[in-house]
Amino acid sequence: MIKKPIFIALLLLAFACKNEDKKDADIDSNEVPVESNERNVDEESDINRYDNIDNLSDSIDTSKTNSTAGDISGRYSKEGKMDEACSCYCVEVSLTGNSEFCLQPDQIYINVRFEKMGNEYHAFYVSPSSKNKNKDLPWADFSKEDPIAKLNPTNNGLKLDWIGFKIDGKIASDYAIFGKKTLEGDFKKI
Repeated sequence: MIKKPIFIALLLLAFACKNEDKKDADIDSNEVPVESNERNVDEESDINRYDNIDNLSDSIDTSKTNSTAGDISGRYSKEGKMDEACSCYCVEVSLTGNSEFCLQPDQIYINVRFEKMGNEYHAFYVSPSSKNKNKDLPWADFSKEDPIAKLNPTNNGLKLDWIGFKIDGKIASDYAIFGKKTLEGDFKKI
């Protein structure tokens, strides 16, 4: 008779162990994966992908990002010209609003807007500036859709190529000289 209670106890113990294994299997199948706090390192270049980008030695192409690192906005002074007051031989580049170009000192000033086109920036005539003293130019005839200048970023500033005003899609040769002396050339960021 003693054998029967021992047999029942062993049987209950076997079912209890089997039931416990099933609970462990259910828990394992319902587990949510947890990310490790370990640093992820790019094995090819051994650079932590979470490192600050300023720690990298290679230059980064920002033209396809929203970063302002590639933005050329700011004030530039023409190299070789002493214009401490920035009255005429300076360029203020603003990609969000209008800027002013001096075409002839103390005479001709215009408002321009900039647009990025590929790797360069184009300047477009908007209107005569409030500082403009020359009222005789055919301001209404100058194209606002054709660029009047091209700006190319350089390592320490920008290079400006003056194109000139266009009337009916053609360079207005009578006014092409305006801006050539004051604007064309290399500019250094100040």
